[in-house]
Amino acid sequence: MTAEDSSIRRWKLALGTLVGLFLIGMAISFTLAARKVTRVVDRDYYTHGLQYGQCLPTADWTIAPYVQKGYLVARVVDSGGGLLRGGRLQFEPEEEDRSRAAALAFAESSPGVFKSTAPLPPNTELHGTLRFIRGEANTCRKVVLFN
Repeated sequence: MTAEDSSIRRWKLALGTLVGLFLIGMAISFTLAARKVTRVVDRDYYTHGLQYGQCLPTADWTIAPYVQKGYLVARVVDSGGGLLRGGRLQFEPEEEDRSRAAALAFAESSPGVFKSTAPLPPNTELHGTLRFIRGEANTCRKVVLFN
């Protein structure tokens, strides 16, 4: 065997190894992508993009949600920081969360502070929109909730 044959054999082995590693890496990537679906690759990805602007508020109000002792609580304030009372707060779940969030309702526990009427189930992840409505005006906030 000549030095030239040995060099060619090493190049073939190196190229074969690189192609093999590439194929193994692609197989691992496809397997992970099939098992761990993110919101970027879900079936309604384009629908979410088309509906993104639907959460345009008609008033200069702000919703500040937080979880307290298992309950979802939201403070609604105006542009001056004053609490807004007398409105209605609702949670609009995204398509995949409709069954888990069907019973999520709110009551005004104190002026401008709304609390869910039932605690969130443990280990809950909800995606949707909180919408505060008072008269003809409303404001909304897209949220992802973890309990």
